[in-house]
Amino acid sequence: MTRPDHPLPPLDDFVQDTPWRGDAPQAPLPSPIEGVVIEPLAVHSDKRGDLVVLLSQLHAPVEEIVHVYRVTARPGSIRAWVYHDHQSDRLTYTEGRFRVVLYDIRPGSPTRGQMQVIHAGADNPLRLTIPAHVVHGVMNEGEGDASFVNMPTRAYDPANPDKRRMPYPDARIPYRFED
Repeated sequence: MTRPDHPLPPLDDFVQDTPWRGDAPQAPLPSPIEGVVIEPLAVHSDKRGDLVVLLSQLHAPVEEIVHVYRVTARPGSIRAWVYHDHQSDRLTYTEGRFRVVLYDIRPGSPTRGQMQVIHAGADNPLRLTIPAHVVHGVMNEGEGDASFVNMPTRAYDPANPDKRRMPYPDARIPYRFED
């Protein structure tokens, strides 16, 4: 790397950002499934674009971030059905238009057999925490590619993935994305 032919600006020429305490978190939305947490996300927009805080300890402690990944979904694509034995998924939807379906199959759960359909994305930015053994699937309802981010509570182990799948559709899960 070569040195620039022009003088570098001194560090003192940069101005500190205006202090920002962040938005007070909105109250979680109700869920008929025990342990599912649905949290609205605040979108901060200006002429350059948007900023959305996906997860922060600014207002309350959060379980450690150990793994983060982004999933892209083609229009009309369906990813279903999955659940995890140990981890919780922390999914954030801030763009596109997704339909997320949750189904509680946990033995002994007071909400066993409950289903919930959630619409999330640009029009309804959310962080969705899904506990272990709650089956979930997602469909991109938009007309273009869209993506979401997952920050699960356990790191991915390629030798022993904490994910169980069942092909979609399956009559034992009483939901059809195409309906």
